[in-house]
Amino acid sequence: MKVLIVDDEKHVREAIRYFVPWEKYDVAEIFEATNGQEAMEIILEQQPAVVFTDMRMPLMDGAELLEWIHRYSPYTKTIVISGYQDFSYVKPAIVYGGIDYLLKPLNSKQLISAAERAFQKWEEEKRERERAFRQNIQLNVLRPLYWDKKLSELVGGTVSFQELEEALVEELGLPRNAKHCRMAVLSLQSSGGLLLKKFRGDIQLTSFVLVNVCNEMVSLRKQGFAFRYWQEGADVAVLFWNRAEEAEDRLLEINESLKQAYGISLDIGLSRILPFPGGISDAFTQARQSLAERNLLLKGKRIHEYLEGSSEAGRAGGAKADDLMEKLGISLLSCDSDKIVRSFDDWADFIAGTGVLTISGLREWEDRLRNVLTKWRQECDGSEEVSKAEAPFPSAIEAGGDFSFERWKDGLKSYIMEMFGESKLSRSSDSRIVREIRDYLDRNYQQEITLQHIADRFFLSRENVSRKFKQVTGENLSDYLTNLRIDKAKELLQNSDMRLSRISELIGYEDEKYFSRVFKKATGLTPREYRKREEET
Repeated sequence: MKVLIVDDEKHVREAIRYFVPWEKYDVAEIFEATNGQEAMEIILEQQPAVVFTDMRMPLMDGAELLEWIHRYSPYTKTIVISGYQDFSYVKPAIVYGGIDYLLKPLNSKQLISAAERAFQKWEEEKRERERAFRQNIQLNVLRPLYWDKKLSELVGGTVSFQELEEALVEELGLPRNAKHCRMAVLSLQSSGGLLLKKFRGDIQLTSFVLVNVCNEMVSLRKQGFAFRYWQEGADVAVLFWNRAEEAEDRLLEINESLKQAYGISLDIGLSRILPFPGGISDAFTQARQSLAERNLLLKGKRIHEYLEGSSEAGRAGGAKADDLMEKLGISLLSCDSDKIVRSFDDWADFIAGTGVLTISGLREWEDRLRNVLTKWRQECDGSEEVSKAEAPFPSAIEAGGDFSFERWKDGLKSYIMEMFGESKLSRSSDSRIVREIRDYLDRNYQQEITLQHIADRFFLSRENVSRKFKQVTGENLSDYLTNLRIDKAKELLQNSDMRLSRISELIGYEDEKYFSRVFKKATGLTPREYRKREEET
């Protein structure tokens, strides 16, 4: 179970952390936010069971946050903790189903009682949701599966429209006078697979949710029907058979709904308007092709309409491309970092200058680049066999799902320079970099330090920092930092009468309880037990 505490006053957040017996309710993680906007991001990412929130906060106040939670995270229970008892503050908590409204300063018994009610309510509703979900599956699983299969066969041409016509009219609302159709295709792998990741890689659940979102916009308006495509090449398809000219508007609404709920928009392929029912298969082919061959350089465009000849655009080829790729390979063999950067920039700028980059074109460029890098590693390291299955190239997908050419270019450049740095010709620099990292940790262990912070400071990727540190020292960076802090804590416990909270702050831990858990895990003793043992010896 996860919990979120939202308050712009640090001492209030700390008080809530201190008073509530989290272990009793199996709370695994506690997150904090200082305003409603931060809270929204955490809720979308972590889906906490309970949210403790203040009412008056900067950027977005508690009333707005409660309304947003009620709409987009309805299972989350809320407890309001406020310094005001005006009805204008109390009303949102009542309207949006808050468990309790507590006044500051906090009363520990009231806080614990409210938390217990919230946890119990969440558990009860969770069990009821699971029961209803199982029952709903048992009652309704056959109907959507049937239509997924039949509509997949229809667009694939393995079943005739005449065989399905009556059922389509009676069950899905197909008008008997339909004359035109249009198809849309949505892939769970588009936008970097971010929607799929939101559901922990569960393809069945993700496609089920996506179909439901689509049908809220399409089927309920009797414009068509969305279904999970059973064959290879698409995840979700939408067949429009009524008011096909409005298809793009419906798809924009689908993306807006996904963006509001999950912070993600999907790329969608859309066919031309074709005769119904004879054009169904062609419409599906067009929609699939327009998605696969979309121009990645058109940033912000998520609905991709079919264009004749689009499959020929964005291919990696031509004498100029061959020449630039050859120059990049030569610059790598020269072991001159400046030449490598210049030749890489020339190659990447040539791609941007074409004005068109499709998915297939992108993969072809990356395959050719990987071949060059594989050949270079083979010659550089003197290995008889060098696997082409190197680490994957960095992601070029931004937070909202857009492809970023700049991110792709910068990521590949960093990838190449890291490979260059790992070659036999420059490995001697690793020990120096790791020594600098260790020196930095030794001087700044009392500060908040993350792996990303170290990576940014030393101009390396997170993965490269971890790998280099482990290779040179034989120890994980996080373990080194923890052991360093524990050693400093031991010195302070042995040689001072400082309170544990002060020692915790001095070695980089704001939470005394967390410091105690880390210390016991490392030494087998709590800080108090350690201090007492040292005093007795």
